[in-house]
Amino acid sequence: MPEETTDVAALFARLKEEIRAAGPRGSAVTPAQVRLSVRDQAERLWPISAERPIVGKGGPVKGVLRRLMRWYVEPAFADQRAFNDAVLKLIDDLDERITRLEQR
Repeated sequence: MPEETTDVAALFARLKEEIRAAGPRGSAVTPAQVRLSVRDQAERLWPISAERPIVGKGGPVKGVLRRLMRWYVEPAFADQRAFNDAVLKLIDDLDERITRLEQR
């Protein structure tokens, strides 16, 4: 398989645009308001669950399989949630430090 090369600068620019597009609209919006909006969205999407209504012919089988696979899947999601929590706390801390430095 040939290795694909990724244009990191283009990817980073695209991510920045997506974050700006997801933030609050308006010309008088401060960067702090944008950060708070994005943070609120991250916290709203925080809980992850595999629980969905079981419908259709395979419903009971899907329910049993879901319970059997939970031991395998849940630890990965728990690790991801812990990582996300640590990153968001670090970002908040860095934001507070920058704000204090800018006020000096």
